[in-house]
Amino acid sequence: MSDSKVQNYEYDVLSRINRGDDLMHIGTVEANSDELARVYARYIYDEEKWVEMYIVKRENMICIREVEPFFKKRVV
Repeated sequence: MSDSKVQNYEYDVLSRINRGDDLMHIGTVEANSDELARVYARYIYDEEKWVEMYIVKRENMICIREVEPFFKKRVV
């Protein structure tokens, strides 16, 4: 038996309800493959009849602007 662990990746789930609506972030799923993430997203977020649904592997997202912390550390 192998001691190797399967690596899971975090995926963001984006969707739109109607054509022309903005694409919105509806949640995340964790999976070890793109195909499994697709299945999880489809079944976990099935409360709406989405026109479109996408998954994006979190590590492939490029940050343009980060949120600043509420309380900045003061330098004395």
